[in-house]
Amino acid sequence: MRLSLRLLLTAVLIALCGSVSLTASAADTRRAIVNAANGEVGQQETPPGSNCNPYGPCEPWCAHFATWTWRQAGIDIPNYGFTGDIYSWGQRKGRAHSGNSGMQPGDIVLYGTGPQNTDTSVHTGVVVAVGTDGRITTVEGNSNNQVSKYGPFDPKHARSAGRPANIYGWVAAQ
Repeated sequence: MRLSLRLLLTAVLIALCGSVSLTASAADTRRAIVNAANGEVGQQETPPGSNCNPYGPCEPWCAHFATWTWRQAGIDIPNYGFTGDIYSWGQRKGRAHSGNSGMQPGDIVLYGTGPQNTDTSVHTGVVVAVGTDGRITTVEGNSNNQVSKYGPFDPKHARSAGRPANIYGWVAAQ
């Protein structure tokens, strides 16, 4: 009986320690994404208006920036140029969410009406803060030819808060 109890306690401790380290790892990943995004605020295109940027080729680059922040934190995501591809990647990985609530710092939000094409998925940003009231702050690449910070704003009314469209979905960092 004593041996069984000892084995049970050992198994419980291993399980608890394993979940604690996973939680710490997820928090560390989110913190690394937020730090990477915040550290780039003010980074401009060179030359201005050219779409030439340090995150990818000389083309619209909000998605390049968002995926760059994730790669800085060790997430194996391709350097996507199209925002809808981020959502599709998230679907394949079980991380995509439709709607405009529930995101956490480090997640990527997607603006428009859906991931189908550049007319429906128009922009993206990295969530760097979520208030107790659910309002979010984002850092977004290729916004006024630079990396810019927006918010806090209500994600349910992103367009009325000055964002290019409402949020149709988001992809979880973890």
